[in-house]
Formats: sequence, C-alpha cells, structure tokens
Amino acid sequence: MAKKKILAVDDDSTALGALRQILAQKGYDVTTAGTGEDALEILSGPGHFDLIILDVAMPGMTGYEVCRRLRQTERTQDTPVIFLTAKAMIMDMAEGEDAGSDLYLIKPVLATKLLNMVGMFLSDDGPLAKRRRKA
Repeated sequence: MAKKKILAVDDDSTALGALRQILAQKGYDVTTAGTGEDALEILSGPGHFDLIILDVAMPGMTGYEVCRRLRQTERTQDTPVIFLTAKAMIMDMAEGEDAGSDLYLIKPVLATKLLNMVGMFLSDDGPLAKRRRKA
C-alpha cells in the first residue's frame, strides 16, 4: 500500500519541522512549503496529495486564500484541508469554514489529537472516503 501524501504549509520553520517529524514518524510521506505561493506551485506540479495542512497567518497569501484557490481548482477541490493555526477567534474559524476547510485546529494541538484527525481523514472508510473516491 502506498504511503499517504501530505502537504504541510507554515511560515514558521520550527513548527513546520515538528509537524513534518510527527507525521513522518507515523509513516506519512510529507512535503512542506513555507508560503501559500510555494504550496500552490507544488500543487500545480506532478503528483497528488491526500491531505493538506495549512497555517492561516502567513506572509503574502494567507491559508484562507490558498484554501479558496484549492476549492476552485478541479484537481484539488476534493482534497481534505485542515487548518492548523493560532488564530482562535470565532470569526477566524468561520472564515476557515467559508474558505472550504474540512477541519480547523488551534495551536498548540496535542500530537495525538492531530494524528487521530489526520488518520480519520485519510482512512479508506473515514468521513471523506466517498468524496475521495468520487475525485
């Protein structure tokens, strides 16, 4: 069985490194990007990602903008998106939902919770399995 591929996007290199390590230790194939623009460039290239984890507050393009673009592109419109951010206000969460995210997690998050959520989204019988099969 092929490893599930995750794109993790965060402008904080320390947080991004920790996220990559947590996910890689569980056997996921993790690609990272430090900006929204870099993420979109990676996603426009060859290959496919099973899940995208986005920070919200990044210089240039925000995670919300990235997510909106993903939802407008046929290739990525059904790819699950998890926001992992320190922005914890109700209006921030509402904007994340409006942008098309599937889950909004607030930093700091326990590694076990993050891994449980990632596992749920990538499971072959999880809540998004039907949507992925359609894609």
